[in-house]
Amino acid sequence: MVNQDEQKMSMAAACDDPAFELGGSIDLSDRETEQRIVRKIDWHILPWICSCYLINYLDRTNLGNARTLNNDIPADNLVQQLGLTGIRYNISIAVFFVPYVCMEFPSNILLNYFSPSIWIGRIMITWGIVTLCTAAVRSYGGLLAVRFCLGIAEAGFFPGVVYYLCLWYKPNERATRMAIFAGSIAVAGAFSGLLATGISFLNRKGNLSGWQWLFTLEGIPAVLIGLAVLFFMPNYPADAKFLTAEERTFAAARLGPYAPGKHDKHWDGKVARETLADPLFWVFAIQCESRDLYSRITAADMSDFLMTNSLNAFGYFAPTIIATLGFKGYTGQLLTVPPNVFALLVILGVCIHSDRSKERTRHVIAALAFVSVGYLLLAVVRNWIARYVAVFLIACTNAAVLPFLAHRTSTVKGLTATALATGGIIALANCGGITAPFLFPSTDGPEYPMGSWTIFAFLVASVGSTIYLGWKLGTGSEYKDVDDIAADDTAANTK
Repeated sequence: MVNQDEQKMSMAAACDDPAFELGGSIDLSDRETEQRIVRKIDWHILPWICSCYLINYLDRTNLGNARTLNNDIPADNLVQQLGLTGIRYNISIAVFFVPYVCMEFPSNILLNYFSPSIWIGRIMITWGIVTLCTAAVRSYGGLLAVRFCLGIAEAGFFPGVVYYLCLWYKPNERATRMAIFAGSIAVAGAFSGLLATGISFLNRKGNLSGWQWLFTLEGIPAVLIGLAVLFFMPNYPADAKFLTAEERTFAAARLGPYAPGKHDKHWDGKVARETLADPLFWVFAIQCESRDLYSRITAADMSDFLMTNSLNAFGYFAPTIIATLGFKGYTGQLLTVPPNVFALLVILGVCIHSDRSKERTRHVIAALAFVSVGYLLLAVVRNWIARYVAVFLIACTNAAVLPFLAHRTSTVKGLTATALATGGIIALANCGGITAPFLFPSTDGPEYPMGSWTIFAFLVASVGSTIYLGWKLGTGSEYKDVDDIAADDTAANTK
């Protein structure tokens, strides 16, 4: 449950900040002032996280592009040079997610002891170095080693960015901002196809294969941008140099007492233990009438896990699926671009409408249904045009994930709960990165029916759990925690 003492400490700490000196004279109902400040925040925050996330997705999923790069020249292809036959490619994907999942939550705790710029910058620099090392790999064992290290290096980035957004934006503003930065995935997917196409022509230049050039040229930007983040990315509204003193006061005060902030660094171990022990803390959890532990099902974690299987399937196997349509070499790489551009438009449209209507559940369900049709087409249709259309649909998975995650962040209050929510649920959801690769073994190609049917079933199940969560918590975007849920249940039971 949300700890009231922690909330009071957060409010008291905020009031001690110089940015709150004029707090008593602030008119938080001044919509014109708020909109002006939010626009300034957008222009100074979103470019940073979009750039970071674009590079993150490129470096995390470039193995998919590397697998098909120069596949028209077998001797120079990654699969042949490293012996990625059979299930080895699937294992090399899954091994990344083992440390990635384990380190997500600890990383989010450490972010609270450092500033966001220091911790996110550190993450980027280390994963950039590991990506550069991937170009030097000469064996399958070496690839597994660098993939494992990459999982350690990248852990905490996504939940850290989500937590960072909570420092700047109100709950009903987050889905749109999440869509903008996660839209970088679609941009990265499109850009990676174009980049891989160009890099394919560097094959054998400087005695390097095309895939080695790919890891080299995508690792360098991560280090450079990480250094820039370390020194220049704004940390908190209370010390934002791009805002005036009055604007800093307004920007921090408008978030309310429940949002984490600059001075909200108190981590309460007792609260954390109590929170983790209470099934209702994991907000989107189902509390059955029975008190038996087995009956407490964490619906939110389950839903996000089911959706994340689709995200990882697309990220790592879209180039392979397109290659099975008969397109080789740079043509196959180029055909990964249009689905990602389409996905960007859909994701932005769904999330902006979700924020403006202040509704989450129906948007998540509609997006899940849309993506489910794509996997159904992949499972039952053999026509290459229909299968290519299916790739367009499954590329839109984030249109469901982001409103769902925005709903999640609006159900927790304070530092401890927010860190647990963002780190915990994203860590558990990324277990989908371990399972998804094994749904698409090379022996199932070119149709991959098992993977398509399994993820279709996952998404249908996710629709069911999302409906339950909408009934349990409501479908809106405002703050609502376990105390509110308990009050609602008590009121319902007394009627």
